[in-house]
Amino acid sequence: MSDVSFLGSDVEFHRYLFEYRHGGAERGVEIAARSPEEAKERIKSLGWARYQGEIKATVHIPTGGVFTRIARRFQNFD
Repeated sequence: MSDVSFLGSDVEFHRYLFEYRHGGAERGVEIAARSPEEAKERIKSLGWARYQGEIKATVHIPTGGVFTRIARRFQNFD
């Protein structure tokens, strides 16, 4: 997957990799953004990040077909 799409958005988000060093090891973090410039701005915001918990699982939702229509239907319930 070279891009990430979000429901309700017509704009493509791409995945950008940033590296950092911690504890003598190099690590990486992925940022979804519309452009490299936006990704660089988003990475600056990480100083404001808060711990939310451990991610135990991820689920891929296909970008087309029945699942998207169902998800959009639920998204419109406000």
